Amino acid sequence: MKIDAFLTRRREGWRQLSTLLDRLARAGPAALTTDELDSVGRLYRRAASDLAYARAHFDDAETLSYLNQLVARGHAAIYAPPRPRWNRLWRFFTVDFPRRVRAAALPCLLAGLLLFGSAGIAGAIAAIAPERAVLFVPEQFASLLEDPSAHQFPTGDTPAGLEALLGSMILTNNIQVGFLAFALGISFGMGTVWVLVQNGMMLGALSGVLGRGDSGPLFWSLIAPHGGMELIAICLCGAAGLLLGSALIAPGDYRRRDALILAGRRALPLVAGAAPIFGLAALVEAFLTPAQAPIWLKLSVGAAGAGAVLLYLTAAGRTAEATRAR
Repeated sequence: MKIDAFLTRRREGWRQLSTLLDRLARAGPAALTTDELDSVGRLYRRAASDLAYARAHFDDAETLSYLNQLVARGHAAIYAPPRPRWNRLWRFFTVDFPRRVRAAALPCLLAGLLLFGSAGIAGAIAAIAPERAVLFVPEQFASLLEDPSAHQFPTGDTPAGLEALLGSMILTNNIQVGFLAFALGISFGMGTVWVLVQNGMMLGALSGVLGRGDSGPLFWSLIAPHGGMELIAICLCGAAGLLLGSALIAPGDYRRRDALILAGRRALPLVAGAAPIFGLAALVEAFLTPAQAPIWLKLSVGAAGAGAVLLYLTAAGRTAEATRAR
């Protein structure tokens, strides 16, 4: 083959490889689609073969120099050492986690419907018939509802440590609820549904009784600062459990074991991303909830925290998505 024919046949592939390598250098693998990443490997192997052919058959310094540089760039990009772990952790929380949440929008919405829907039903029942609220709460909260005087907390003369005790009980319960909702997805999702509904009813019952009247300001000052973030994290864990359950119920063309493994790869990042949200809620609960701060401030912090988490989950990583789609 003459060099002119060789260049005519191969030049377009070299140009494509150079373009893809430029994008890799600017933004990393996230800038390329899966097909484009496959093309990098294919075009790199072809360019390396072309370099060997050109060395054996042509004495064209310009072509050999260009191919040497192109193959060297391809080798450096493909065989580059893995990035530091902290870099991967940063990418997970800034790009991968919110993207995975959006990809699991349907189970997230279903988990939210189960949690907040049951809360609304129990809250309405508790508001109409407070004596029935004890049906929806665990034993440690039942005494607060059975004795009418127990939930008439004076807003300025609360027994020392009561706010911190009640707030920490609720926080601990919510963390347990989140991870239990995920783990019980292995029960074909039935356990996840039960956990979400049961705890939604508990939340609704407490809100329907303690959230009204003289006890209302204190109750909401204990719940609002961190409650919104916790409930979002619970929904994420519940969505992870529903993913496991749906894989077991409808594995499609896979064996149930394989479908469960694949679903676990989608579900585990949701739980891993929910953990820091629980941690952030714990910090708010530890420092703001027991503080003698105005109720309006606590409510504002709670609304801002929940809003920030929702904004993060819906908006973060979209730039990387757009770059990758191009």
